[in-house]
Amino acid sequence: MKKFILSGVLAIGTMLAVQAQIVKFGVKGGLNISKLTNTDGSKTLAGFNAGGLVNFELDKNWAIQPEVLYSTQGTKFEHSAFWGLISNSGTTKLNYVNIPVMVQYSIVPEFYLEAGPQLGILTAAKVKSGSVTLDVKDQMKSVDFGLGFGFGYKFDMGLGISGRYNFGLTNVYDSDKVDSKNSVAQIGVFYTF
Repeated sequence: MKKFILSGVLAIGTMLAVQAQIVKFGVKGGLNISKLTNTDGSKTLAGFNAGGLVNFELDKNWAIQPEVLYSTQGTKFEHSAFWGLISNSGTTKLNYVNIPVMVQYSIVPEFYLEAGPQLGILTAAKVKSGSVTLDVKDQMKSVDFGLGFGFGYKFDMGLGISGRYNFGLTNVYDSDKVDSKNSVAQIGVFYTF
């Protein structure tokens, strides 16, 4: 299934490259503030994202930008029992290779809005509480689907800043007992060649 989806993304990218007027390659990275939804005692966790992009400019207003990003996500948690006398806190860290395909609309040449789907492939999943760390990758779904919305500002020299919010559409757990989805806010910088 993963190979089929990846092949489809590559085929779409190839078709867009043929129609694009200008193609730019670039790199990007930034800060993630993430959380898992519908989890008791869930709090935000800081992480990062980094990777590459290809921007296909279709005309002066429209562009399509597929990306491949390594992204650290997850959540902090805190549970208490017996009226707060016993508490347990820790982190759930999920690492993904995310493949968003963003459609961008430039309001003015420098400023754009974007939206599009995202495919995430889970590479690692660990829960840490105190000095104990557990590998829980086998309890998580290996693929995550989501949607992203964002904005960006491009300076003349190829450097830019961007902000994006990604929300998951699929449960991250491999069990139906908990329905929890990724929720990730991102702010970062990019550079196109």
